[in-house]
Amino acid sequence: MTTNLAPKLFQHTLHLSFSQLNTYLTCSQRYYFRYVAGLPPETVASALLLGSGLHAALARFYEGIRTGQAENPCDLLAFFRDDLVRRLAIASAPVQYSADAPTAQDLMEQGQQLLTTFLNDASPGLAGLEIVSVELPLSVPLVDAQGLPMDIQLVGVIDLLLRDPNGNLIAVDHKTSKTAFNQAGVDRDLQFSAYAVLLAGNGYLSPEAELTCRFDVIRKLKAPKLERLMTRRTPEDQTRFRSLAHRVLQAIDREVYLPGPGWQCAACPYAEACRTH
Repeated sequence: MTTNLAPKLFQHTLHLSFSQLNTYLTCSQRYYFRYVAGLPPETVASALLLGSGLHAALARFYEGIRTGQAENPCDLLAFFRDDLVRRLAIASAPVQYSADAPTAQDLMEQGQQLLTTFLNDASPGLAGLEIVSVELPLSVPLVDAQGLPMDIQLVGVIDLLLRDPNGNLIAVDHKTSKTAFNQAGVDRDLQFSAYAVLLAGNGYLSPEAELTCRFDVIRKLKAPKLERLMTRRTPEDQTRFRSLAHRVLQAIDREVYLPGPGWQCAACPYAEACRTH
C-alpha cells in the first residue's frame, strides 16, 4: 500500500483522522480553514514535501524487505530524488523553504543525506523482528459518551508494523526533526494512542494488551543521525483517546474554532487568512 493510495480508501467515508484531530488541538482555526471552509493553502512548507518523500522511500525500503525484494541504496536514493522532484512540481501552492534548506537543490541534498543516514542505521531497528505490514490503512468507529459506536470513523495509516519473537506487535512511526524528541513528550504523544485504538478495533491487538510503540526520528543536523524512542500504550490510553476524539467532534459540531498562536504559525499555510479572519 503506497503512501498516496492508502488515504483514498477513506475519502468517501465520514471520518476523523489523527492529522485532523491534531490540527484541531493545535489550532482549531487552521482546522476550520482547511477542513470546513476548504480554503486552498497559501504556501506549502518544504519540510512537508521532504517528509512525504522520505516516508515514500522508507515504505519502499520496508516493503522490499517484507517481500524478499530488497532494493539497494542507490536505487532508493534515485527513487527519492524522482519523487521529491515530482512533489515540488505539483505542489498546490508556492513552496516555503526553510533556513536550513533555502532552495530546491538544498532540500534535495538534505533529503539524500537524511535517507542515507537512515539506510546506514536501519538494520538494528529490524534485528529479530518480522515486518507485518507497511503503510497499513485502518479504520474503526468512534464512540459517543456512552461508549456506543458512532457513524464516524477514526482512520489512519500506520507507517510500519513489526512483530517480535514473542508475538508482540510494535507500531513504528517515522519522523524528521531538527530538535530532539524527549521521552516525556513521546510518552504523551496521541498518535500512538490512535494507533492502539485502530489496531485493537481491527483485531491486531487484544482488548487487554498493551501496544509497544517506537518513533524512528531522523535528525536534520549538520551530521544527521537516526534516533529511536520507545513507549507503550495501555487500554486506558485507548479509552482516553476515544473520549478526547468525542469531545473534539462535539466542539466541531458546535463550530468552536479559535486561533492557537505558537511555533506552528511560522509555516502555517493560512497565515494571511488568519490575519484577516
